[in-house]
Amino acid sequence: MRIATVRILKTERLEDLSVRRLAREVKVAPANFYNHYGSLNNLLLEIAADYFEVFRDQAAHIGRTSANRTEALKRTVFYFVDFARSHPQLYRLMFGYIPDAYTYPRYRLTAGAAFEDLMELIYGYKVFTISDDFGPNDMAVLGSKVQIGYGMYAMLCGLSNLFVANDSEGPFANASDPRESIVAFLNGILDAFIKGDLPKILGAEP
Repeated sequence: MRIATVRILKTERLEDLSVRRLAREVKVAPANFYNHYGSLNNLLLEIAADYFEVFRDQAAHIGRTSANRTEALKRTVFYFVDFARSHPQLYRLMFGYIPDAYTYPRYRLTAGAAFEDLMELIYGYKVFTISDDFGPNDMAVLGSKVQIGYGMYAMLCGLSNLFVANDSEGPFANASDPRESIVAFLNGILDAFIKGDLPKILGAEP
């Protein structure tokens, strides 16, 4: 059923998915669905968790094959945004489509582990380990380190949201090579933060 759901989401929106639609795809009675999953949301959150694991594996590969952490961070951002652009419904599913997703244990653990990996990529060592009780109060303990992680996470999601819409409506829809244009665009944004261009600009205020 997970494979069938991912197949459907290649061409259809999450809003159009239903147990009846999925049952028709796999040629079973709708009641059979509940022999495997308690609800449609449970199935979708399992798929989201699957793709957080995919993301973690890819980020680990990028880390192993990059010359330094700066290169690894850039390649991770490019991969993340390209995933959102190529699989917009899966991206939406992983990041905010289902309310209260963090109450689902496997989703919480895999999403938290992916954030932990991002922090390790930034700092070069394991800053913390996600636990079931990790929450806003940990911000005070970890200070600026976790703030940088959340800032990078927000940047990843914000940049990805630019390209989740149909390519024909995106900011590089008329470019001769949209993917190459997107990479150059992202590289410029990341350099502005990594190289400190923004503080320099703000410091130049009269």
